[in-house]
Amino acid sequence: MIALSPPKIDEALLDDLQHRAVNFFWKESNPKTGFTKDRASNFKDDTFDVASCAATGFALAAYPIGVERKWHSRKDALARTKLTLRSLLDVHVGYKGFYYHFVNWETGKRAWNSELSSIDTAILIAGVIVAREYWKDPDVQKMADRIIRAPDWKWMMTDGGDKPNEVFVSMGWDPEKGFIDARWLRHAFSEESMLYIFAYGTKPNLTTEGWDKGRRDVVRYKGLEFLTGGPLFMHQMSHGFIDFSEKRDRLGFNYWFSTQQNTLANRAYCIENPKGFKAYGENFWGLSASDSPDGYRAFGIPNMHDDNGTITPTCVAASLPFTPAESMACLENLRRNHPEAYGRYGFSNALNPTRQWVGPDVIGIDLGMMLVSVENFRSGLIHRLTSRNEVVRKGMERLGFHSAPGSNKGPLQVRPLGRG
Repeated sequence: MIALSPPKIDEALLDDLQHRAVNFFWKESNPKTGFTKDRASNFKDDTFDVASCAATGFALAAYPIGVERKWHSRKDALARTKLTLRSLLDVHVGYKGFYYHFVNWETGKRAWNSELSSIDTAILIAGVIVAREYWKDPDVQKMADRIIRAPDWKWMMTDGGDKPNEVFVSMGWDPEKGFIDARWLRHAFSEESMLYIFAYGTKPNLTTEGWDKGRRDVVRYKGLEFLTGGPLFMHQMSHGFIDFSEKRDRLGFNYWFSTQQNTLANRAYCIENPKGFKAYGENFWGLSASDSPDGYRAFGIPNMHDDNGTITPTCVAASLPFTPAESMACLENLRRNHPEAYGRYGFSNALNPTRQWVGPDVIGIDLGMMLVSVENFRSGLIHRLTSRNEVVRKGMERLGFHSAPGSNKGPLQVRPLGRG
């Protein structure tokens, strides 16, 4: 096991990163609908008009952070929250409680022939849960409950009933092509933990068999042991909203430990730098899915994906709860030595010094994942809010999640508890 350094935290840098991210969610959400752009230029005005339902979920989580940090008034943030929830119910085009991945940010109409996305709907629901628990406002709670409980998870699991014995949730449904054959947890462990928690927490008769049968490949790399590997975002996404720290599920896994070990492996690979990319080292790492000089790509190690010299700063910041000293040192290095990658919304989505390339944009879901993760590291706000939500508690209970003090230090899995 790699020994972690004691953290020395630059609070001013974290303040600035979070403030700029909150500004993105405020300024790049449509004032008529509240729908949040999928991406925006980090350096100039743009004409992007496509919103992401997942980015909109992160916006709903960003507003409480803005209020608590005194960057927004409660009155304005509550009004924006209510506007967004009303638009999700009345304007955003969806079906069976699921939302299209991309829509026009003003009309709510489907964009780019996108699918009804099960994971992006889950991210949206996570933000709705944060809003519900933070505001304690009757109108917010009523609208939030309608959105949270609306998805027909059995429909998404069984392909509308055509596969009645299916136990894994489809990645989505396309009105022209039907259900996506790829299914969460069937072939690999990824970012889907919160999806299953919300499904099981809202549908008490839905089988949890998929959780137990899901594929979880254990990877060993440089003395580290974790699940699957690949881009960092896969390991961080659910942690931003769900507190898995010092817990194990009924299979005996500690997912916090797995994510920490994957983060350390990501860093160790960049220190070794087998391809000789410029800047890689102990304070320059963070392989994930991101923009790159070769288009949007998925980078990660030690399996599944490739590496072309591009790193994603937001994923380094989102690693703070797991590797505080290592992440902070990398962020300080990036801020000090790569100012060209720092714009109005913080770090650009990606940079590649070998190719002398800086991504021109920021991406809403990556900024959002960074924002909630940093806030959890600093105050625990998002985790406190979701942990008291009935749906989250019920979903985790059905999967046998239980307190396991000391389990953040490993091992990855202990003897399974069995079903109960």
